[in-house]
Amino acid sequence: MNNLYDQLIELLKQDERLWANKQLLKNQVVELGLKLDPDLLKLLLTHNSLKKHFFVDVDGVMIFDKDKFIRFVNNKAFLPDSYTSFKNKIGLTVNGHYLSENRDVVLAWPYKDCVLEGGQTKEDQKRNEFFWNETLAPDEIDRLLEPKALTGFKRYSAPVIASEAKQSPDGVEIASAVKLPHNNNPVTEIKDTDNLIIKGNNLLALHSLKKRLAGKVKLIYIDPPYNTGGDSFGYNDNFNHSTWLTFIRNRLAIARELLRKDGTIFVQCDDNEQAYLKVLMDGIWGENNYINTIAVNMKNIAGASGGGEDKRLKKNIEYIHVYAKDYSFRNSFRNVYNYVPIDKIVEDYRKNGVSWKYTTVLVHEGDKEYIGSTADGFGDEIKIYARPNSITKSIRQIMKDEGLSEGEVYNKYGNKIFQTAMPQSSIRPRVMKKVEELDRDEHFFSVEYVPKSGRNKGVVYEKFYKGNSFRLLAWLRDVSEIIDGKLSKKILQGTFWDFTGETKNLSKEGNVELLSGKKPEKLLQRIIKMATDENELVLDFFLGSGTTAAVAHKMGRQYIGIEQLDYGDNDSIVRLQNVIGRKEQKQGEMFDKIKFDQSGISKDVDWQGGGSFVYCELMQWNERFIQQIQIAQDEAALQTIWAEMQEKGFLSYRLDIAKFDENAEDFTALSLEDQKCFLLEVLDKNQLYVNLSEMDDETYGVSEKDKRLNKLFYEL
Repeated sequence: MNNLYDQLIELLKQDERLWANKQLLKNQVVELGLKLDPDLLKLLLTHNSLKKHFFVDVDGVMIFDKDKFIRFVNNKAFLPDSYTSFKNKIGLTVNGHYLSENRDVVLAWPYKDCVLEGGQTKEDQKRNEFFWNETLAPDEIDRLLEPKALTGFKRYSAPVIASEAKQSPDGVEIASAVKLPHNNNPVTEIKDTDNLIIKGNNLLALHSLKKRLAGKVKLIYIDPPYNTGGDSFGYNDNFNHSTWLTFIRNRLAIARELLRKDGTIFVQCDDNEQAYLKVLMDGIWGENNYINTIAVNMKNIAGASGGGEDKRLKKNIEYIHVYAKDYSFRNSFRNVYNYVPIDKIVEDYRKNGVSWKYTTVLVHEGDKEYIGSTADGFGDEIKIYARPNSITKSIRQIMKDEGLSEGEVYNKYGNKIFQTAMPQSSIRPRVMKKVEELDRDEHFFSVEYVPKSGRNKGVVYEKFYKGNSFRLLAWLRDVSEIIDGKLSKKILQGTFWDFTGETKNLSKEGNVELLSGKKPEKLLQRIIKMATDENELVLDFFLGSGTTAAVAHKMGRQYIGIEQLDYGDNDSIVRLQNVIGRKEQKQGEMFDKIKFDQSGISKDVDWQGGGSFVYCELMQWNERFIQQIQIAQDEAALQTIWAEMQEKGFLSYRLDIAKFDENAEDFTALSLEDQKCFLLEVLDKNQLYVNLSEMDDETYGVSEKDKRLNKLFYEL
C-alpha cells in the first residue's frame, strides 16, 4: 500500500496545478477529486495500478470511485504532515486549522462554485439570493450567461454652437446663436473607440462584453458594495457572508478575462470584507500577480460625533487591492505624488531649523558657445558649450529688486531655481577633462547628450555645470509642479494615500449627488494616471454616479461603465452630459453658451468639454416585471402585472398556475408586500433579459434597428 501512495504522489507531480514550492497541494488534489476534474481522471487512468485501485470497470466503462479516492488521499499515510479540511461554512485553513502546509490560503464556503446573479435592490433582501447551480442544470447556467441583446442605443455628443450672420440696421454683420439639436443623438454605427455606458445586471453585461473586449482592457477599477449591512447606496448591501463572496467571485472571474496581459485591477473596499477579498483574489488572479494593498484615508475623524469612548475605533480607512493580469507582462506604475506649495515647505523648514537648498535663480543662461565634444561610456557624443554672460541671483535679491513676496518669486521663477550638487556620474569627469584640455576658464558650462536610461532616456538632454569644481545644477522644476496656480513640491507616495481633503466637497463633484459610496475624482485620477496611457481602455462595472467614467473622459481614456440602478438626476448619464457639455439656454429657446463640468479634476487637466459616449441597455424581459412589481402601489396594479406575466412572461416551472387559481383568495388575503414577494419568486430568473441568440424571435419584438446595431456591436 505504501508503494501505491508513493506512486500516486509521483503521478500527481505531473499536474502543475497540484505542485508548488516542491510540495504536493493536498487540498487541491481533494478539491479536484470532488469535482471529478477531467484532467485529473485522465492522469489517473494512465497508471495501471492506480486505475485498478480507483476505477471500476462496468461493461467496458471505467467508473471513478470518488469516495475511495478521497478517503485514500485524506489518510494520514498520504502526506502525513499535511492537513486538509473541507466544511460547509466559510473558513480560513492552516495546517491543523484549515490551511495547507505550504502556507497557501484558500477560502472554503458552501456556494463558492455557484453562479449568483445578485439582486441589488431592497426587495431582494426579502427573498433568498439565487444560487443558480442549485436550481438550474449546467446548460441552463450557460444560457444565463450567454450574450444579451442590447437596446435603447443613444449617442451623447458635445454640442456645437453655430452662428448665422445677420446685418444690423447700420449694415454691420453680427452673429446670432441658432438652436441646435439636443446632444442625445441616434446611433448609426458602433466604433471600437466608442465610450460605452451599459445599463443592466453587471454579471450578465460582463459576459456579454467578453467577445468584444476579451484581452483589451488596460485598467479595471471597481468600488463594489461593502457588505456593511447598510443600504443607503441603493445596492443590496446586506449580503450574508457566503452570498457576498459568491457575488464578487463571479464578477472577478469574468472580469479577469477582459484584461490585457499587461492590465491591472484595483478593487476598493473597507475592513468588513477586505481580508477575505484579498484571499479570494489570490485564488482568482493568483497570489504571484498581487501587487499592493493601498490604505486610503477617506475621513477625518477629529471631532467625530459622540465625543465619548466607543467599543471600536472610528473607521476612516478604506483599502484598494491591486492585482496584475500577469505580473511578468505588467509595466511599472508611474510614480504617485502629493503636492505641497513651495512657500509652505520653506516656512516649515525654517521653523524646524532645516536648511532649504533651492535659493538661487538662473536669471539668464548666458550665450551658448560650442567649444568641443567628448564621449560617454558607450562612445556617443557629449557636446560641450561655454555659457559666458550668464546671470544668477538669490531669491532674496529678486524679492528686493522686484518687490515680490517669497512665494511670488517661486511662482514666477520656479523653472529657473536651482541648487548645486556633486553628482555620482561618469559624464562630469569626462566633461571636466575635456574642458581642461581646451583650456577654457568659464564660470558656467552646459552639455547636451542622449541618456541611455532614466526619465530622459532616448531624447537630447541638457545639463548645466557651475564653477571650477563643475557642480551640477539640480533644478527645482524636476521635483515640483504648478498645482492650482502655485509651485508645489512633489512628495513621493507609497501605499498610504490621504484623500480627506478631497472628500470635503465631494457631494458637488460632477453636479450629481450620492448619499454614500461616491469617490473623489482625484482618487480616480491618480489610479488612471499611474496605470494607463491616453486612449487606453478603462472598465468600471459598479459605476454608480459615474466618477470613473467622468475622470477617464477628462483624461482622454476610453471607458466602459456598467450600472444596474437608476439614480435619476444623479445618474452617470447626467454626469457625463455635464462633462461633455450642455447648451445653456437663454432668452427663450436661443442658445449662446456651452456649459461643462468644472468640478473635480477639471482645472488640473484644463477641461474644456467635448467628446461623446454611447448608452445602451441589456434588453429586459422578466426584469421589467420585477421593476413593475417593486413600484406597484396597490393590489389592483399587481393584478394587472400578474395578468401580463401570464401572457408574456416566463414563469418558474415550480409554479402550478391551476393550483394558484384555485387558491386565489389566499393570495389576495396576503399583504401587499407579501404579494410582491410571491410574484417576484415565481418569475423565471433565467429569463430576465433577452439572449442575443434569440433576438430574431418575434416574441421579443426586437426592432430591425436594434438587430443591426447588435450585429455591429458583437461583430456578427
